[in-house]
Amino acid sequence: MRIPVKKIPIKEITSGKFVETEGQWESNYIVTENSEKISRVALYGVIVSKYSNIAKEFCSVTVEDLTDDIRVSGFKGMAKKLENFKKGDIVLVVGRLRKDLKENTYVFPEIVRKVEADEFFLNVFENY
Repeated sequence: MRIPVKKIPIKEITSGKFVETEGQWESNYIVTENSEKISRVALYGVIVSKYSNIAKEFCSVTVEDLTDDIRVSGFKGMAKKLENFKKGDIVLVVGRLRKDLKENTYVFPEIVRKVEADEFFLNVFENY
């Protein structure tokens, strides 16, 4: 069974408590201030920075949605897809929440696509 996606502001992700689960079939999740458990997110935002390594096997973009920002990091195939985006692009990101070695929460993307500004602002009005 696929875990449902929750469309939330980035601030809810960054202010939530990250819970790392044990076991292969359980997903890590955050507990929001409303006590919601969320492991897959959909978020809209503007790319404010981008980093990729020389070998192009890793790419990370920082996405901001007017509430906060979060890193979206992809490896190998997804890194090549993230390479196609540039600073200033408005994107929809669907992915799972993970923690890096420095204990920062980031999104491991499943889908990243460019969207129009009106779709971004509609999301702002719906969620904030």
